[in-house]
Amino acid sequence: MVLPLPKRFFGYLQPRLETPVFGIALTGVVGLIALALDVSTSTSFINFGAFTAFTFVNISVIALYIRKRGPVVRNLVFPVIGAAVDIWLLVNLDGAALTLGLIWLGLGILYLAYLTRLFRVAPPEITFEE
Repeated sequence: MVLPLPKRFFGYLQPRLETPVFGIALTGVVGLIALALDVSTSTSFINFGAFTAFTFVNISVIALYIRKRGPVVRNLVFPVIGAAVDIWLLVNLDGAALTLGLIWLGLGILYLAYLTRLFRVAPPEITFEE
């Protein structure tokens, strides 16, 4: 199953140039909004995404260890330390970036809840077939 994005918006190609004009316009709007952020906030915002992703990777390894066991140090101790460090780094980010990141994360969870009918259906998978 392909990740459902609105085809009317993201799939529209301008007839003469065959370019995704709405996608390009959306990218431009996001870029203009980003101009309002200072460098510290924008880099903290990027770091929010990275630290959140690394935290969830560590939590996934811990969950896999709980299910299947394995080497304790590699599959439990190191991921717990990694998750703790990531959470510490997250908490110490710029306040504005933390707020923006939590809003972005919340919107993503709400969209996932919508796609999965409140988590009753498996989430869609990305395929790279045309």
